[in-house]
Amino acid sequence: MTVEINGRSAASAELRRKRTASGIAFLVHSATGLWLTVLLAVVMVSGTITVLFAEIDWLIYPEVRVTAGDERINPGLLYDRVRTAYPQVGVNSLQTAALRERSAGSALVAVPEGGFRMVWVNPYSGAVTGDTAVFTVGRFINTLHTNLFLPAIGRYVVNAFGVLMLISIVTGLITYKKFWRGFLRRPRFHRGARTWLGDLHRLTALWSVWFLLIIGFTGAWWFYQNPLVEPGGAPEIVEDWPDPPTLSTAELDALGPETPIPRSGAEIVAAVQAAYSDMTVTLLIPPANAAQPFTVRGDRGELLVNGGANTVYVNPYTAEIMGVRLSEDWTAMQRIDAAMHPLHYGSWAKRGAADLTVKLVWFLGGAVASFLAVSGLIIYLKRTRRAASELLVGSRLAAGLKRLWHWVKPWGGPMGALKYVNVLGLAGILSGAVLVLTLGAEGFGDKGTRFATQIVGPFEVTPVALAGFFEADLPAIRPGAKTNVFPEIAGGRFRDARFIRVGLSDAAGEEVGRADVEGAEGIAHGHLHLPPVLEGTRLWIEIEGWDGRKHRAEWPLLGAQ
Repeated sequence: MTVEINGRSAASAELRRKRTASGIAFLVHSATGLWLTVLLAVVMVSGTITVLFAEIDWLIYPEVRVTAGDERINPGLLYDRVRTAYPQVGVNSLQTAALRERSAGSALVAVPEGGFRMVWVNPYSGAVTGDTAVFTVGRFINTLHTNLFLPAIGRYVVNAFGVLMLISIVTGLITYKKFWRGFLRRPRFHRGARTWLGDLHRLTALWSVWFLLIIGFTGAWWFYQNPLVEPGGAPEIVEDWPDPPTLSTAELDALGPETPIPRSGAEIVAAVQAAYSDMTVTLLIPPANAAQPFTVRGDRGELLVNGGANTVYVNPYTAEIMGVRLSEDWTAMQRIDAAMHPLHYGSWAKRGAADLTVKLVWFLGGAVASFLAVSGLIIYLKRTRRAASELLVGSRLAAGLKRLWHWVKPWGGPMGALKYVNVLGLAGILSGAVLVLTLGAEGFGDKGTRFATQIVGPFEVTPVALAGFFEADLPAIRPGAKTNVFPEIAGGRFRDARFIRVGLSDAAGEEVGRADVEGAEGIAHGHLHLPPVLEGTRLWIEIEGWDGRKHRAEWPLLGAQ
């Protein structure tokens, strides 16, 4: 009798332990999908759509659509044609659309009247087909998914959902006892809504768990890198890429005192194709300053890598190759890191019908993930309170949590007190989207902090400080803040400056920071970290001409307009 009683007692204790573990897993599973429901829904739905963002733009904008020809022209000619069609703009980069048969290439440019445009060019004829806003419908959704238009923290928030997804998968499998039996279990549609919706939730989750694991793991991988490694200081697991080669002072001096004329894009790409005949050129990035190379990226048939795995650095004045970074030279961790993006977005098939097929599968997977988030919310409303009360019944903690629940619920509902985080996040997304669309169309305008115009040698310069593209509404001059200084040079003389540098000096005249100005004309800037004490600090700009002469002017940091 004693043994039997002890046996039953042990069995009862084990049963309670299992129920407790399952109950806790259920509460954690519910919480991961409920506390940030609104933001989760935005990330899930935008991520689903962004898988097809290029195809969406192809359908909407006639400038993007081209008729496939027999042969593509030299990709460098696309860059040259854009420069010819838009002679007064700075070209930031050009995508050749080499892996998309019926799509135009695209160049991001900064126009003199303010704002940015996307210029489209036919890769078969070289004809410019027109220009559109930078944030096309597809690109808008893509940017929404990657950073939610939230200043500073947007990417952190999006990446964090990868960690939450992994937690949700693990706790969901723990909650669903003997889940392997559920792959062929049909939903009980003849029962109540909660029953059949719960059955459908579990069935779709089981069949899509492979996809959810891919999305969760890639998102968690990026979360470790951003924000844990940067800016959190966690150990780096992916080796840094080596710095690209640069032109020496002697090489620049050899070009002479007059503003040199760089080689054409066609000549630069021809040199790359002569050295690497198996490379399909996908991206061109002109130099960000006079000492930097012209960067050419391309695809050589690598698996699970986006179409720019190989990088060739070319001297922009001689078309000589200065260095390369090829995929076969990557370390194992760099190779794994490169696979994260095509795995996350389903872009690993790269071209043709295979590319569209994989993307449609990923689109379906994203739709399922979005359904799981919504259906989980509905299921929660009918089950979580009961599960919580059963789990905590009879404990002292239960009474306290129950009182807390009744205090929080009227304000937060199923999201609890984090309802306010969702509402504030949604408000931030909307305001950030409006800001980004405005900046894309109009440029900085009256955003940021504008300093008085000064003559710096032969140049007329107006410095503009901006906290950041997504932080344009924040004060640019704040103690200890990071800011970007854009030196606006009048008269179209940007290319006559060999180097432009910006920096800070304290009240004693000691230098407390400096940076090279880099980027295409119209968006070139230097990045500065402001000191904690701004009183007496001065901003300076130094311009070095091609004749080697340096000219400098200063502005009181607190005396801006």
